[in-house]
Amino acid sequence: MLKSSDTGNILLPKRKRLCLFGGTFNPVHRGHLAMAEVALEQFALDQVIWVPAGHPPHKPLLGGVTSEERLEMVRLTIAGNSKFSLSLVDINRSGPSYAIDTLGLLKAENPDAQWFWLIGQDSLVDLPTWFHANELIASCEWIIAPRLDYRNEFFNLLMKLEARFGRRFWLLKDFSMDISSTKIREGLKNGLGIESWLLPSVNQFIQKKKLYHIGEG
Repeated sequence: MLKSSDTGNILLPKRKRLCLFGGTFNPVHRGHLAMAEVALEQFALDQVIWVPAGHPPHKPLLGGVTSEERLEMVRLTIAGNSKFSLSLVDINRSGPSYAIDTLGLLKAENPDAQWFWLIGQDSLVDLPTWFHANELIASCEWIIAPRLDYRNEFFNLLMKLEARFGRRFWLLKDFSMDISSTKIREGLKNGLGIESWLLPSVNQFIQKKKLYHIGEG
C-alpha cells in the first residue's frame, strides 16, 4: 500500500508491521492466543510470527515433550488466521536460542519492516539479563502482556526499564492473563480438569499423544 508523504506528494510504500512472539509454548494455551490477537488489533500488525524456542537459555524445557510436538500444538493454535505464521528459525538452529540472534535472522528476511516483540510480564522481569540486552532492546518495539495480578511494582519496573534503556515499553490494553504453561502441565499430570485453558484441537493432541504424564500425579 502507498501513502502520501507529509513533506510532499511523493508516494512511499507502507512499512510492514511484524511482531515476533517467542516462547517455549509448552504447551501453547488460550492465553498465548489472546495475547497475539489483542496485539494484532491494538498495534495494527500485519503479521504475528510465532517462534517456538529450540534451546531457551533462561528456561529449561520440562514435561518430556519434543520440539516437533510443541510445533504441532502451535500449528493447531494458529490454524485459520492468515495473520499468524510459524517460524522454525529457533527450532532448526543448534545451540542456545538467543533472542538477539533470532531477531537478526528474521530481520534479514524482512529488513524494511517495523519490528515488534511480544512478551509476557514474567519475561519483562528477566529481559535486562538476556544476551546482549542493550542491543536487543534497542532493535525493536516491545509489547508487554500483564498478568491478572499486576500491581504498582509492575509499573515501577516499566518506568525503571524505560529510564535505563531510553525507550518506551508498550502495554496491551484491556488485557490480563492468569494462565501459565506450568499450571497446565501440573493440572494435566494431576487430572485437575484444566482443558478449558487449551484449544480443543490442542487438548485432543495432548490426550492422543499422552503428553505431560497425564493422570500420573
